[in-house]
Amino acid sequence: MKIPESAIEFQDRDWTKIPVERLADGTERQMIWGERLTVCRLRFAPGIVTPVHTHTHEQITIVERGRVLFTIDDQQRIVSAGEVLHFPPNMQHGATMLDEEVVLIDIFSPVREDFLPEGAARPGNTASTLDLFRLDGKVALVTGASRGLGAAMAVALAGAGADVALHSSRHPASATDAEIAARSSRRTELLTANLEDRESADRLVEETLSRFGRIDILVNNAGIIRRQRAAEHSDEYWDSVIEVNLSSLFRLCRAAGRHMLERGAGGKIVNIASLLSFQGGITVPGYAAAKGGVMQLTKALSNEWAAGGINVNAIAPGYMQTDNTEALRQDPVRSRQIIERIPAGRWGTPQDLAGTVIFLASRASDYVHGHILVVDGGWMGR
Repeated sequence: MKIPESAIEFQDRDWTKIPVERLADGTERQMIWGERLTVCRLRFAPGIVTPVHTHTHEQITIVERGRVLFTIDDQQRIVSAGEVLHFPPNMQHGATMLDEEVVLIDIFSPVREDFLPEGAARPGNTASTLDLFRLDGKVALVTGASRGLGAAMAVALAGAGADVALHSSRHPASATDAEIAARSSRRTELLTANLEDRESADRLVEETLSRFGRIDILVNNAGIIRRQRAAEHSDEYWDSVIEVNLSSLFRLCRAAGRHMLERGAGGKIVNIASLLSFQGGITVPGYAAAKGGVMQLTKALSNEWAAGGINVNAIAPGYMQTDNTEALRQDPVRSRQIIERIPAGRWGTPQDLAGTVIFLASRASDYVHGHILVVDGGWMGR
């Protein structure tokens, strides 16, 4: 991670005018805070140990003086004066002071109000509008994240600050993981589960919780499509589409929603519906039925969970350039007919959902409940 200038400048700051608080173990603490950062300068006696712990804040630690033995996850490292460490949210870390005196500067983002001195005034609610869209310290589970819409939404959530569990049905979402790593320092975990297996939804939520400790955002994107005229549409096609696109989605919502209710901290659930939540389509009766069900399920869950601070909404993408639409895009007649109907004059891309999913996953949508947000280039308004 590139250390921002706003963090480094605290090493050279004149701290003589900042009040000093003496803690129970003799450690001296000085505090500065603003709308986005909490800065803590700590002066330790030798031998002081801070136990291994985690927190939801991103942290930068500057060793101003002395040497420190840091425990980071399962590894230990001695850090000397002038070195800088970065701890992503929820990373286990602790420290043992080795020298006669150790001075550390810890910078936390967002503001860590629980770390301010007793009686100190809390920062006012003066965050900028764009801060409403930040997802720092949040954990998201995105299903179907190996490619297409799911990959684009996972990358967008990580870009806004979230750590992301990347689900795929068979092979790990390695390409999505690599793209996130190239763009940010967010933590990712690769999970696989076949959502045609009735037990897999609960296991997927449990595994995410075991790795991250919580789920703040659930994006139900995984889905399949089977094309066959209704008169010949097989039970096998019907059952697999309904199981993956609707039944497993409900189970994921149920498991994640139960966790969010028990935590009492709210959460965001974003389901992926479709234009066929509103229209019937051709040769896809199971898909249309499932996506219609996703729309109604979104509203039903919202009715129950809104009072618990859980926002349940859905995105209804239009005609997007994904694997599911490959056959349509390769049909010159149907592709032309579709583009002629879209006011924007083009197929959508997975990146067209980036801003939408960030909005529905962030504080910016706190009063949006049970809504189906259509992202279709104007198709439904035609």
